[in-house]
Amino acid sequence: MKKTMLLTTLLLFASVFVAAQITPIDEKTVSVRSIGRGMKTEDAKTDALVSAVDTIILNMLTMPEEQMKYQANKEAVLANAMNYQLSGGTINGKTTAKRTQEFNGKKYKVTMTVTFTLNTEQIRKDLEMMGIIASSKDLRKQLDNFSMMPYVDEKASDPDFYRRKDMAYAKIGSFLQNQHIPFIGEQEIKDIEANEELINLEKSAGALETGEEDMMLTLARNTNADFYIKVVGDVEEAFSQGMKAFKVSISISAYTVMTGENIASQTGYSRPLTLSSKDASISAGMEEAINSAMGDIMNKLRLFWKDYVADGRPYKLVFYDYSFGEVGSIRRVLQNMTNQIKLGTRAGNVTSFTVWYDGQLDDLLFEIPGRIELSLKEDPIVLGNTIRFFREAQ
Repeated sequence: MKKTMLLTTLLLFASVFVAAQITPIDEKTVSVRSIGRGMKTEDAKTDALVSAVDTIILNMLTMPEEQMKYQANKEAVLANAMNYQLSGGTINGKTTAKRTQEFNGKKYKVTMTVTFTLNTEQIRKDLEMMGIIASSKDLRKQLDNFSMMPYVDEKASDPDFYRRKDMAYAKIGSFLQNQHIPFIGEQEIKDIEANEELINLEKSAGALETGEEDMMLTLARNTNADFYIKVVGDVEEAFSQGMKAFKVSISISAYTVMTGENIASQTGYSRPLTLSSKDASISAGMEEAINSAMGDIMNKLRLFWKDYVADGRPYKLVFYDYSFGEVGSIRRVLQNMTNQIKLGTRAGNVTSFTVWYDGQLDDLLFEIPGRIELSLKEDPIVLGNTIRFFREAQ
């Protein structure tokens, strides 16, 4: 009898410390499984809802000042918890103690685990209205409109995932649109992959011959993207409740386009799904996995971007057929007119620089010829964030 009571007590004690489980449903909705306590069933269920909302909010806040503002207004925010639930909550388990217990200064008899479906979009709007977080539009303005280029890697991805790459692009694009983030679409990506002239230009600069960098990351410098997102998907067979299921995982790595620095990586997972068909299960699993990974990626990019552009926006300048002495003169001019400069790989008659510049690309395009005589063969070629200068024949 004592052993039974001890086991029951240990199980109840362990359940107290189970963290809330979050499963993204789409960009605006999540499923949260949390624990609540109270003297009555309804009290415990309300406590579980408040705990679920609190968990979601803490997951949204990435900046210390946001977290401080939330703690100062926590009671007022959580008073609206009922407004955020899209379902009444599904009770997964319930225990009732014979005697009154206490947890964090609160007395209770009933402990229950409940799964809620919550509207994260409404939570975010209320946090914006209360001044706890910046609005997505204000944030976009603050971050100077950084843009992104997603790319699904065929070689590293599972064939079942890659065959559905269109859906992956669509879901990532939808996620970015909801956050007002410009991105390079799938068709433009296909055009870049098929652009032999562009690929030859990069080869002439030695960019594609070292094998140290992803080809698409190199080609992304000819778009307006600031970040390159490499997507690798995997599909596994699993079993759920005795039935064959499919589970999807997606690994996302984010790089700065101009410097190729890997600044964020995250893997998202779906539940094992047993829908009407294999195709339906994989498609739904892709959506869950993408939503699971993208939120964390965006938080990391947001934190990184402020420091990254402190010295201006990065642009790539490529000079063709200029002598060593002329390149030296160009470098000195660039050092005087930009905040930071990095010499790229010099291959044959091609030299490249990455510069951080206070201004738009158009300003840079006209300022360089205005500062130094370049003896141009033709007008500079602008592709995305890259400018190419071709010297006339001597």
